[in-house]
Amino acid sequence: FPVTIRHGISNRLVGGPDNVDCLYNAEQMGEGWSDWFGLMLTMLPGDQPEDPRGVGTYVTNEPTNGTGIRPAPYSTDPALNDYTYGNTNSNNLSQPHGIGFVWASMLWDLNWALIDSLGFDPNVKTGTGGNNIAMALVTEGLKLTACGPGFVDGRDAILQADRLLYGGDFQCLIWEAFALS
Repeated sequence: FPVTIRHGISNRLVGGPDNVDCLYNAEQMGEGWSDWFGLMLTMLPGDQPEDPRGVGTYVTNEPTNGTGIRPAPYSTDPALNDYTYGNTNSNNLSQPHGIGFVWASMLWDLNWALIDSLGFDPNVKTGTGGNNIAMALVTEGLKLTACGPGFVDGRDAILQADRLLYGGDFQCLIWEAFALS
């Protein structure tokens, strides 16, 4: 998924459509949102939560299940990706790429929790599966996120998006997914 499109989504939605300079702080999640949108729009029926998914594997000449340009592949399997919010307190992760990777890992966990609850729907436009709900929550959450956000701001925006879009139906699931990440 082209980098300019992926970054265009978060840059245009966070802080409002007329402000493209909101992702500037140390805990900004722009790289993570970009990775996540690319992962979401390339999901296929039959994909499993523990399957490793790399980003930028073409640059590193790896298969798509390799690590690519991130510290680990995206996967819900902690043997493959054990990164959590706690890792952001370390100087071992680069900014913004490493920090964003952790955010995308958290969103990936949320996506799979929703798929586990509601199933997968390959129709990205009008589907009703957990992946479609995840896409709606994160996209609406971006619109509700103010400039200079951190992970807590992003999570809170997703919780608010759930209240606005689904009457809060997924509050517990969202809290659980973020608590485990």
